[in-house]
Parts: sequence; C-alpha cells; structure tokens
Amino acid sequence: MDNFNENQPQQQEQQASFQPQPEQPQYQPPVQPQVQPQYQYQQPGAPQQKPTVPNAVATLVLGILAVITSCYFVGVIFGIIGLVLGNKGKQAYNANPSAYAGYGMLNAGFICSIIGTAIGGLMFLIGLIMGGIGALSSGIWAFL
Repeated sequence: MDNFNENQPQQQEQQASFQPQPEQPQYQPPVQPQVQPQYQYQQPGAPQQKPTVPNAVATLVLGILAVITSCYFVGVIFGIIGLVLGNKGKQAYNANPSAYAGYGMLNAGFICSIIGTAIGGLMFLIGLIMGGIGALSSGIWAFL
C-alpha cells in the first residue's frame, strides 16, 4: 500500500503540471475568387450584333402603358410621350437603317402609343359630353 501512496503525489504533480493547449483558430470559409466577366467568342466573319434602335424599349413600354391606362387621362400622357420618343427613334433609324436592329419593337410601341392616345382622347371626350349632359339636365329640371 505504500506504493499506492507514493504514486499518488506523482499523479497530482502530473495533473498540476498539465497545461491547456493553445486555442485553435476559428473556421473561416474559403475566399471566393473574383468572377471575371465571360466574353463570348465571336467567329471571324460572323455578323456582329447591332444595337437596338434608340428609344425602342421606352416607346414600347410607354405604348403598352398607354393602352392599359387609356380609360384614364394618364393614358393620353403616356401615349404622347411614347409618340415623341418613337418619332425620335424613327428619325435615327431612317438616318442609318443598317446600323440598328429592333425596328419592329419601335414600330409596335409607336402603334400602341397611337391606340392608347386615341382611346384615352375618346374617353376624355365622352366624359366631357356626359358631364355636359348631366349639367344640362340638372339645370333644366331646376327651372321646371
């Protein structure tokens, strides 16, 4: 039993001399490499893509908005702006037709702007006529 008591202080010394290990670094996700823009290879002799006609997209969007909102006065405003931008785009296309693509989009927007402006104008006139009829009828009944 003496051996047991003799080993016990050595174990206590070993336990007392135990030093904690240094802290391990925190996990950090790997850094993502920067993505380079990818360029499409163009074969020699292949036709190059032409830019869209100026104001083609804006004219199409405004023309569609003019048709959708043609029941309100806002449709007339969208239609007029679409007509102005479409006219400028047509002038740019007519100056150099081979330099641009997307004339169909410009033309569709121009036509939608015309339709939206016409319907909006008619709705405005109908509103004026109905308001005038209502005002006249209420005035007539007031005198009777």
